[in-house]
Amino acid sequence: MKNDVKLSVIIPMYNVQNYVKECLDSLVNQTFKDMEIIVVDDGSTDDSVKIVSEYEKKYPFVKMVHKANGGLSDARNFGLQYAKGKYLAFIDSDDYVDHHLYELMVNEMDKGYDIVVCDIQYFFEDNTGFVMKGFDQRNIDNISKKALLSPMFAWNKIYLRSYFDGYLYPLNTWYEDTPVTTLLFAKTSKIGYVDKPLIYYRQRKDSIMGSNNSIRIKEIFNVMAMVRNNFKKEGLWDKYYDEIEYLHIEHLRLYGMFRFIRSPYFKECYLESDKVMKENFPAWKKNKYIKDLNIKNRLFLQYYNLYTKKIFDLLIKK
Repeated sequence: MKNDVKLSVIIPMYNVQNYVKECLDSLVNQTFKDMEIIVVDDGSTDDSVKIVSEYEKKYPFVKMVHKANGGLSDARNFGLQYAKGKYLAFIDSDDYVDHHLYELMVNEMDKGYDIVVCDIQYFFEDNTGFVMKGFDQRNIDNISKKALLSPMFAWNKIYLRSYFDGYLYPLNTWYEDTPVTTLLFAKTSKIGYVDKPLIYYRQRKDSIMGSNNSIRIKEIFNVMAMVRNNFKKEGLWDKYYDEIEYLHIEHLRLYGMFRFIRSPYFKECYLESDKVMKENFPAWKKNKYIKDLNIKNRLFLQYYNLYTKKIFDLLIKK
């Protein structure tokens, strides 16, 4: 495919009339100009389409395409067929970005990287927030292993467009970034990092990941099974065993467990996480990366179970 522009930005959109204008304003005002913005309308029923149509009229590099509602992954995958850039990025339509984001990221990519990562600014409805490092800060020589210990979000990165000729996001599931991002990280050592929080990640109470009450919280188990199967199929299991084990620890026994605790599906999630870890990572409590956690998290991993739950419930803010 001929690269007509340097960068393609794909924005999946579904019923975000209150947020999409802020997202698009941050993109059309980028200091980097050699880009196209592809908004994928995933069957919106509110005024989102009307809002984006105004941007289409005003900015020739903004294009909206339409499809029946199929979810975030389906919208991302659909948008890929329209992307003509050498580089590729994703942004969620309820987030926004620093005006210098793509200038800094593309400049880094031009140094010969396959993927470039930046930090993330979380922000809440009460105007509080914090910065999450987009790249692991541990002193690890193997850059791919370091990347596999980093956040798996699709949207705080830019990629070579050609990478996605062989990858699509899994459909109809939460946590869809993880199976793709893990493989992309594992298959390259050319990973760059812009040490700045350039993505503003909105924390909505009504967002998918803001809910602990949905039965879909259990979809993490299928997603982690995809990760295991992918790495075994690609012959990468032994090389990255420690990192994949730690990813499971985070998603099923630590931060994921904090979500399970707040869920009506806690017991079945706990039992399933226990089963997965025993079957696939029987010595997981000896994982070498656990030592880098703070003392509270180390104690939680070591001693939390159905019998100690009441004690830990007193210590964990609900």
